[in-house]
Amino acid sequence: MNDAPEDTGPRDDQGGSIEADTAMTPPGSILQRVRSTITLSPDDDEHAVLDELIPEGDDFVSYLLQFCSLTMLSASIAAFGLLADSGAVVIGAMLVAPLMVPITAAAAATVRAQNRRLVRALLIIALGVFLAIAVGYLTASVAGFDIVGRSDLPREVAGRTFPGLLDLGIAITAGAAAGYISTRRSTTTALPGVGIAVALVPPLATAGITLELGLTSDARNAFLLFLTNLAAIIFTASVVLLISGFRPDEKVAGASLPLRLGITLLAVVAVAIPLTLHTRSTIRDSSLRRAVTESVGVWDGTVRVIELRADLAGGTAQIDLILSGPNDPRPAWKLAELVRDAFGAPVDLELRYERDALFVVSAR
Repeated sequence: MNDAPEDTGPRDDQGGSIEADTAMTPPGSILQRVRSTITLSPDDDEHAVLDELIPEGDDFVSYLLQFCSLTMLSASIAAFGLLADSGAVVIGAMLVAPLMVPITAAAAATVRAQNRRLVRALLIIALGVFLAIAVGYLTASVAGFDIVGRSDLPREVAGRTFPGLLDLGIAITAGAAAGYISTRRSTTTALPGVGIAVALVPPLATAGITLELGLTSDARNAFLLFLTNLAAIIFTASVVLLISGFRPDEKVAGASLPLRLGITLLAVVAVAIPLTLHTRSTIRDSSLRRAVTESVGVWDGTVRVIELRADLAGGTAQIDLILSGPNDPRPAWKLAELVRDAFGAPVDLELRYERDALFVVSAR
């Protein structure tokens, strides 16, 4: 007699196999579970979420004073950390910065079509922007840094004066995280982490520092980085809040929701244009430096690159190069031709060559 195969797998209360039930789970139920993690839970009311972001009534004055105090303190910490070239101090400033709250409130008010809340949130953001830039300016004037050009800037400052598309990607994902976190009271403690990832106050402090130093172009670029973060966070947070279940209060207001989201999307596109140009410039400069380095190795494999400055102006590569080697220099025009062929553009080369000198002496 043939015995039925023994099933030793785990079984549920009704005797069914857990593995079989899991395997037979329809894809729709998985999507429903994913959507349930995004949808606003019954315990998190829309009005309660908005009130916790920016309180109403008498509590608003207290909130505003606290916001101004924390903004100035965080901007001071950020400015000193930027000038001291200390990344750890700048991160500490991000933890103190309160700007993420009104930005998230602006996204929520956009989806809820609450114009009064939206205007108030934007005014609070504008106040924070002014305070942070002013503190950065004053800190730079008190510190008395003697900086002639951009090359003299501390690394932490210079790193926030040339934003690119990667910064936009960070802001988009941070905005999605902010929208998800703000709808759940159990996860609001993670909101400062979003502020650290997106860095709102350091770019504003950088704008103030560079303004005081007379580097207006760098100040504009630092402010562009902040605008990138602001536009992307409001847009993506609005989309996540809409998916979570946030809706306009009135049916008439709901008709303007696509317009509101369209305006925020246009703001993202507007900042993406200069970011794209910056990114292309960065890639182009990196390609030029790589072409110069490789050409130097072909020109003379025994030399070392001491200093390299390369830029593309009007379609011509402008190169300032300092080399050091043990032998007499080879013709500089050959190096210029090698760079031209490798990079594919006309080259203006200024070369300084230094001979290595080694002295081994004894005195007895």
